[in-house]
Amino acid sequence: MSRSFISRIVSVSNPREVWLITVAHAVNEFYSVALPPILPLLVNDFSISYGEAGALLTIFFATYSIFQLPAGILADRIGQRWLLAAGMIVLAAGILVAAGAQNYWTLVAAEALAGIGGSTYHPTGMSLISDLERGDTEGKAMGIHGLGGVVGTALAPALVGGLAALFDWRFALTVSAAVGVVYAVIFLIVFHDVEPDNAATAKPDGGTDGKDEAHSSAESGTSWSDHSMFGSVPLERWVAVLFLANLTIATEIGAVRTFVTSYLVEHVGTTAAVANGIFFVMLVGAGVSSLGGGSLADTMDRRTLGFVAMAISTVVLGTTTLVPLVLIALFVWFFILGVVLWAALPAMNAITSQYSEQAFSGSLFGVMLTAGSLGGAIGPLLFGVAAEQFGLGAAFPLVAGVSAIGALAFLAMYRI
Repeated sequence: MSRSFISRIVSVSNPREVWLITVAHAVNEFYSVALPPILPLLVNDFSISYGEAGALLTIFFATYSIFQLPAGILADRIGQRWLLAAGMIVLAAGILVAAGAQNYWTLVAAEALAGIGGSTYHPTGMSLISDLERGDTEGKAMGIHGLGGVVGTALAPALVGGLAALFDWRFALTVSAAVGVVYAVIFLIVFHDVEPDNAATAKPDGGTDGKDEAHSSAESGTSWSDHSMFGSVPLERWVAVLFLANLTIATEIGAVRTFVTSYLVEHVGTTAAVANGIFFVMLVGAGVSSLGGGSLADTMDRRTLGFVAMAISTVVLGTTTLVPLVLIALFVWFFILGVVLWAALPAMNAITSQYSEQAFSGSLFGVMLTAGSLGGAIGPLLFGVAAEQFGLGAAFPLVAGVSAIGALAFLAMYRI
């Protein structure tokens, strides 16, 4: 792969700011999966069931989801930079409280605090990228941002699990919390507030559709603040269509990411080590897709890219159980699955960015990320219920049906 090709897919207008936000994304996603690697240790030390241990993650993601929309509205009021850093510190504080917990209910409180802190990241980080980048680079920027999330997710099991094995889980969480606080301070010092004349309010579409329709709605006499749903986000059809697309993407990713290891161990018959290796390869595919999809989102119609990605993922998900039970075939197949599942995300985020204005970008991303959080909660439940009723293999076609609905949502964008 030539240096010129790599440069082309990561070339953005504000590289320093985009990479600072991307590292913050990696830290946020790292924290969101910090507990799973040490759940068996928590079960043993606190004499709790796996159900109670799993409820800790439910608490985290529930508070994370509930507070995302208020965080987006708050970001439009006080500024994204300060809220992002403050949220990271609160998230780290929750992890630190968990490190010192002496009983289960302290862990519950710690996860609730961490969820509130974590909820501020996506509405602030993604709206910052939207405000910073122009129409011909926002897709690449969103792809780079997505790569940070994949890297953070992949690093958590290795780093938290590794430190817990070498020392203990309390030390592992304490070190993790310290890293977040240090990076929050670095972010505040190095990152500068977005200035209106450099923001996306002046950016062109880069040859794609979406922002023009949003602007024409305003120019035809409908103020952005009229008929508002949340904050200054209007009650219009495009909001509902974007919400549906975000919901379906998050649902399918949430379902597969949660159960792929269980599927490989219990249905296919691999060892846990092999299953985790295949899961890691799937995340590598996701990282490749985030960068490549982001670059494509700046060079082709984003609705078409999203539709094609969702259509292909429908086919791949629907035929997963037909893959030969050969190790190399499984590695290749799940790499492809990672690529197609995550391919629609940069296009979706770039489309959302097209519709955003600096005055309400935090609120808009708050609404869309609420859809993402709902999908992340619905996906595992949907897959789990289907697996319990019909088997782990039978759940994949059901998730494929969700992906098909997402493809239809991207088609509907041509009519809004």
